[in-house]
Formats: sequence, structure tokens, C-alpha cells
Amino acid sequence: MSKNTSIRDVLAVVDGTASSLTGVDQAVAYAGLYDAALTIVVVTENLAWAAAVDPMAYATAMEVSDAQRKEHVAAVRKRAEGAPVHVEVHALFEAPGLLPGLAKAEGQHADIALIPGLGGWQSDGLRRHITEALMFAGVPTMVMPGTWKPAPITHAALGWNASLEAFRAARAILDLAEPGAAVDVVIVDALDGYKSDQPVPGVQIARHLTRHGHNAAVHAIASAEHGTSDALQNFAFEQRADVLVIGGYGRSRAVEFVLGGVTRELLARQRLPIVFVH
Repeated sequence: MSKNTSIRDVLAVVDGTASSLTGVDQAVAYAGLYDAALTIVVVTENLAWAAAVDPMAYATAMEVSDAQRKEHVAAVRKRAEGAPVHVEVHALFEAPGLLPGLAKAEGQHADIALIPGLGGWQSDGLRRHITEALMFAGVPTMVMPGTWKPAPITHAALGWNASLEAFRAARAILDLAEPGAAVDVVIVDALDGYKSDQPVPGVQIARHLTRHGHNAAVHAIASAEHGTSDALQNFAFEQRADVLVIGGYGRSRAVEFVLGGVTRELLARQRLPIVFVH
């Protein structure tokens, strides 16, 4: 059992398909570490909206979508049977464009949100949109690789660039990690143009984390061949960190869509659990 008492309310968002049920197992195990209540939201797309102009097609599509919703919720409830913590399961059933907003509202009442990673949803586009919506709800959002086995966080890597989102990510570590956890404050290419009369990047946040009882150290690394996202993940993976914690969407989603960005790249290529904080 974890010594961390900050996690009391866990939210997991899945789509209820077979590929998402590993995420249900992971969510149950994670909540069990903290003896926390677990809410599992099962997201099902209502495809009837696309046939709204044809009453007969609409009725058929609604029947099919509703049957799918019931099937997904039943599968999740069965998977969560016998959980060692209190589990509530309920559905979000709407047109695809409305689901992220509904998921965002769910995230406003949790200490952390969990969502399966790449391959854990039938529609990866919907998974990404809902992950983004949860981030913008202000809840730390952990994207879970299918191979991840939940355990208390005793070693975290923090992607640091001195942004407001990065500071919020550092604050999230105080709630998510175990007392006395090791924290690697990782800065990528931040020493380019550094002047000796300036504070060394990352030192102040490392000192803040240390004053809260963590064992924090600063690491300056160069960007990898595929950019900052790979450099951060490679470092965290090689250091055997339990999790990478990073500020999500320091720029707008529209700008990142056009120019590319660390958040989008991490969502597309993931090697370990990543907590995004906006």
C-alpha cells in the first residue's frame, strides 16, 4: 500500500472495447494502491446523429449504438467485479464531437484521470481528443501504456522548461509521488545561450521539490534525433523512472497542430506512463 494520502478520487475513461479492458485492470490496481474511490466512465459514440435526415436510418443507428453502449458498460462492470475499492461505472453516450466536453466535466472532480494509451481505444482520434479535454479540465492526466503495472511512484522525471504548465506539473508531483521520491528535473537544450550570471535552469524548482522532502536533481540533456519528446522519454526510460510528468500544451492546440509539439508527439509515441498537466 502506498504511503501517499493525496489520492482519494480516481477517474478512468475507457471506451469499453476489448482493447480497453487492460486499462480497466490498471485503473482498479492504481486505485487500490491508495484505497481510493474509482469512477470508470465508459465512452460510446452515438452514431445516429449522422443519419438524422433519414428517420428510418436514424432509428436503426440509434438501436445499434445503444446496444453497443450497453455491451461496453457490461464488459467494464464485469471486468471491475471484485475490485478491492469502491467502483462506480457509468456511460457517456453522445455524438463524437460532444464527448470530449462531457469527459472534461467528469475530470473536474478527480485527483487524477487515467486513460489507456495508443492501441487502447477503438478510435485513437477520440482517445486523443478526450485526453486533451481532461488535461484542460486541470486534472493531472496519466496516459497508461498497455504493459504498465501500477505501483507507487518512487522515481519521477519532470520535463522542465520554466513555463506555467511545467510549474503545475511540478506541483502535481507533490501529490502523486511517494514521500521522499527521487525526482529528475530534466531540461532539454536549455543551456543554449546560457550566461553565467543567470540562475542555472531547473535549480530553483529542484530546490522547491527538495524542501518538500523529495530527492531532486537537475539534468541538462540534448534533444534527440526526433526532438524533445524522444529525448525526455529516452532519459526517463533509461533512468528507470516510474513516470514522466510534463506540462501539456504550453502552446495552443491549433499552433501545435500546425507546428508540431511535445504534447502531440508524446501522445503518439509513448514508452512509459506519462502524466500531462495543463
